[in-house]
Amino acid sequence: MSTRGKKGWILAFSLPCLVLFCLVYAIPFVMVITTSFCDYSLTQSPVFEGLKNFKTIFADPDFSVSIVNTLKWVLIQSTLHVGFGFVMALILRRKPKGWKFARVAYVIPNIVPTAATAVMVSLLLNPSFGVIKIIYEKFGLDTTQVLNLFGNSKYAFMTVTATWVFYSGFNMLIFMGEMGAISPDIYEAAMVDGATPAQADRYITIPLMKNAFGTCVVLASVAMVSQFDIIYMTTKGGPGNATLNLPTYLYKIITLENNYGKANAVGVIQIALGLVLVILIQKLFNQKQEMKEV
Repeated sequence: MSTRGKKGWILAFSLPCLVLFCLVYAIPFVMVITTSFCDYSLTQSPVFEGLKNFKTIFADPDFSVSIVNTLKWVLIQSTLHVGFGFVMALILRRKPKGWKFARVAYVIPNIVPTAATAVMVSLLLNPSFGVIKIIYEKFGLDTTQVLNLFGNSKYAFMTVTATWVFYSGFNMLIFMGEMGAISPDIYEAAMVDGATPAQADRYITIPLMKNAFGTCVVLASVAMVSQFDIIYMTTKGGPGNATLNLPTYLYKIITLENNYGKANAVGVIQIALGLVLVILIQKLFNQKQEMKEV
């Protein structure tokens, strides 16, 4: 087959994917950017207004809160969440008794849909019939003093965070896969030189996990920039704006104001924030440089 014939077949097989990509991603992406500069609602065609939507957003105190909360969750997810996955991988790499069961059990919460997880946790922590009330009754405490953890602005943020931060099964699998690629000869040589298992982890395992850490931090950061279902199903961004983040802020603009131009402006900021975080994380872990060297 000639080179031209091969290119023709490549194009023929690639065309459906290209069309689907344009319809699902490229065209909507361009529309979001263009309509973010317009006055646009379901009852009104887009009318160009320049930077008015962005000026309105940046003047809104709720937007500032949503940015701060989003960045807080990015930081927590990139440190605690990824850290839990790494610690679990270190433990399971040594294959202690029952390690296979522990590995499966730790991954199961990540398989459950996040919306379902949010509903289960909100029911468990319900002050009227949840597990907290049962604990109060068991210890003879006043059940009227049961805290509504999701409804209290002092505790809502960390309560929502706790619904997902400990379940780092996917990160654990990524770390375990990276650890499995390390040659056993390196550890054997270290043991011969008198290194303890803790020293081997400190001086061999952790330095060689750089790419895995970078990948997990990128995934964690992007997930937090777009996190919506758990927050909406538990607090809807409340009480007040205690758990408001960019996706819930965007949703409120659409449902309460019917302002699609303003909502798309928030979407543009959300996309830009995600890109900036990915670029910064790649530079932090020097991922692009290492890929070029490989």
